Amino acid sequence: MSLRTSSRFAFVGLAAAESLFAAQRWQRRRTLFAAATRRALDLGRPLVVIGDPNAGAHTSLMPAYGCGDLCIDLRGCPRCINHRAADITQGPLAGVADDSAVAFVSCVLEYVDDLESARREILRIAGDPANIFVVTVQPWTFTAALYPGARWTGSSPKSMTPVGLAAKVGASALIATLLAGSLLPRRDE
Repeated sequence: MSLRTSSRFAFVGLAAAESLFAAQRWQRRRTLFAAATRRALDLGRPLVVIGDPNAGAHTSLMPAYGCGDLCIDLRGCPRCINHRAADITQGPLAGVADDSAVAFVSCVLEYVDDLESARREILRIAGDPANIFVVTVQPWTFTAALYPGARWTGSSPKSMTPVGLAAKVGASALIATLLAGSLLPRRDE
């Protein structure tokens, strides 16, 4: 098998794996949103969704979760009835009392400037970790390293670490190598 063919197979395999991981995130969003909704109903608390449900590349095409009782995002959530433009790292969030809500956070923590402030604010409004439902981008994916603005990676809010330059360069180099190899001129043998 030629380098060109091998590179193409590897590139297609990488794209298929990233698509599979995106589908897993989508399903995890649906599952955890349903669990967060049930928890909010059981406790008689509002469900606060942190992150616009329609802003992601995949969720804008196939929504995975709803707006909750209040949706908070840096730019607001224009499709949500009750939304607020706010930065969770600049808390406390106006109008959300301590220990008063169930929080659903989907692929937001990866992009905040101050991870510890975001975690503190989410815990403040939820009061108990059992009232917090978080979906993160899988840390082993290329998406975790290369998505624009990604600053943190981890499988849970407590395990998140900075996305280092080495991860970004390594992921970029691998993709560039596979792409370059797949574009090699065809050799007639």
